[in-house]
Amino acid sequence: MALVVASIDFGTTFSGWAYSFVHDHYNNPADVKSRNWNSGTFITCKAPTCVLIKADRKTVEAFGYDAETKYAELAAEENHKDVYFFQTFKMKLFNNEKTIGKSTLLEDETGKKLKALTVFSLTIKYLMDDLMENLNKQVQNGVDKNYINWVLTVPAIWDEHAKQFMRTAAREAGIEVGHLNLALEPEAASIYCRHIKMSRNEDSSNADISTFQPGTRYLVCDAGGGTVDITVHEVTPDMKLKEIEKASGGAWGGTMVNEAYKKFIDTLAGGAVMKVLKENHMDDFIELLRSFEIKKRECKPSASGSVVLRFPTTLNEVVNVVTRKSFQEQIERSPFKNQVQLIKDKLKCDASVVSSLFDGPVKSIVDHLTTLVSKFHDNPINHIVMVGGFSESPLLQEAVKSAFPGKHLTIPQDAGLAVMKGAVMFGHNKRQIESRIARFTYGIAAFKKFDPVIHPADKVICAGTNQGQVDNCFYKFVEIGQSVPTDGSTTAGRSFRKEAQTAVVFVYATKEKNPVFIHDPGSFQIGSFGVNCKDKHGSISDFSLKMYFGGTEIIIKAELKTTGEEITATFDLPD
Repeated sequence: MALVVASIDFGTTFSGWAYSFVHDHYNNPADVKSRNWNSGTFITCKAPTCVLIKADRKTVEAFGYDAETKYAELAAEENHKDVYFFQTFKMKLFNNEKTIGKSTLLEDETGKKLKALTVFSLTIKYLMDDLMENLNKQVQNGVDKNYINWVLTVPAIWDEHAKQFMRTAAREAGIEVGHLNLALEPEAASIYCRHIKMSRNEDSSNADISTFQPGTRYLVCDAGGGTVDITVHEVTPDMKLKEIEKASGGAWGGTMVNEAYKKFIDTLAGGAVMKVLKENHMDDFIELLRSFEIKKRECKPSASGSVVLRFPTTLNEVVNVVTRKSFQEQIERSPFKNQVQLIKDKLKCDASVVSSLFDGPVKSIVDHLTTLVSKFHDNPINHIVMVGGFSESPLLQEAVKSAFPGKHLTIPQDAGLAVMKGAVMFGHNKRQIESRIARFTYGIAAFKKFDPVIHPADKVICAGTNQGQVDNCFYKFVEIGQSVPTDGSTTAGRSFRKEAQTAVVFVYATKEKNPVFIHDPGSFQIGSFGVNCKDKHGSISDFSLKMYFGGTEIIIKAELKTTGEEITATFDLPD
C-alpha cells in the first residue's frame, strides 16, 4: 500500500514535482507540498525544463536554472561541444505524435543528436531523485520507493502514442508499472480547483467551483508554455466529474510570445542578432530571456504608457558585428523608430508594442474558446477556469474576460501550480473522473468476413484457414466522440484462436468514425502488445480480449479460454 503520492509535472517550459502523504490527503486534500527553485536572482515554483547531459549520454550534469548557467559557462570557455543541452523538447511529442518512437533522435542546442527516450527518461529520473532527496530530509529514516505512487502529467490533447512514449520513458527512469499513473493536465487542474477555496477580490469574478451543484458545466483552459489544453466538465449527481467535450487545443502557449520577442529584437536590430548572441554569448542570451520571462507576466492590457525591457550590453556589440551599425542607428531605421527608445542597457517601448507580442497566441486561444462555448446553446457554459503558467498573464486574462462578458472567469491564485498539485490529488483518488470523451476511434488489426459492400474483391483470401476473409481490417473498439466510462471496458471482448505461445496484437487509431482498413488514410499504429497464450497447465490456449479506454491510458486484458486466467498485457511502442 502506498504511503505517498508524488507528481512530476513535465512541462514544455517549466517542470517540477509535488507530493502528499495518504493520511494528510484524507484530512486535507489541498495539503500538497512542492519545492521552490532558485535562479540566483529570483525564486520560482517550477524550474525551466532544461537538461544538461554529460558526454557519456547517460548522466545528468544539471537541470533547470543550474543547467542553463552551467551550459552558458561551458559555452563561454568553448567546453560545451561534448555535452548535450536540451530545452523545450517536450513539444516534439505534440508536433510529431504519430512518428516518435524508441529510436527517434532529438537535436540539442548545437545540433548534436541523442535518443528522445534517453532525454525524457533522464529528465524524469532527475526529478524523481530530487523529490526523493527532499522527501527523505523530511521523514526520519526516509521513505522506501516501493511505498510511493507516481503520477506523470500529460496534455489531454496528446494521442495514446505520445502518452505511451511517456510511460516508456518513466519505466526507463525506474518507475515500476504498478506504481505509475498518467494524469491529464486539464483534469488535474480541474480537480485542484474543486478542492481549494477561491478567494474573491474587486477585480475578479472568481467562483468557488468546489460548491458547484450537479449539472453545472464549466470549461477548463490549461494554458502552459507550449500547448493550450481545453476540456469541458460537468458535475455529476454524486459530485464527480464527467467530460462532455473531447479535449482540444493547440501550440498556443507562452513560448509563442518568447518567439515573437526574439523576432522583435531581430527586427529592431535589422539582422539575425539573436542567433549570433546565442552562439557567442549564451550566458547573456539566457539572461535576456529570463528577464523577459518575468516582464512577460507583468505586462498589463494598456494601450498607453511604456514598458522597459533590459538587455545585456553584449547585444550592442553583436548588432555592430552583424550590421556594421550601432543599435541606435538600427532602431532609427526600423519600423519601431517612433515606438522604441534606447536608454543605455534598456529599451523603453510603447505598451502597445509589447502587447502586440501576445496577439498571435491570445487570438488563437480566444477564437478556440469561442467555438467551444458556442456549441452549448441548450445548456450553456457559464464558467471558464483558467490555469497554467500562461494563464497568469494579465493580457490573456483580460482578453478572455472581454470576449465572454457574461461568463464567470475563475483563476486560482497559484494557476501555474494547479496541474502539478491537482495530479497529486488525482493520484489519491482516480474515481473523481467518471467518464471521458474518446479523441480517436480505436481498434486493432484483424481478419473480417468478406463483405462485398465495403471490401474490394481483390482483398479476399482465396485459400487456407482464413479463406473467405479479409486481412488488415480495422476492428473497432471505441468510436471518436463516444463517452467512455472510466471504470469498465467498452466492449464485450473479441475471441482469438491460438496460433503460437505468444500472440501479438497491433492497436490503431484514426479520426474517422468507421474506418475499413488499418492502412486507410489518417489511420496510424499507436503500439502493440503481446499475450502469453500458455496457461498454468502448459497448454496453448485461445483467448478473449478486452480493452479499457476510459482511463488516462489504454489497459488491455486477455482471458485464457482453457483456465479463465486473466492476463494484463504489456503495451509497447513501435520502433
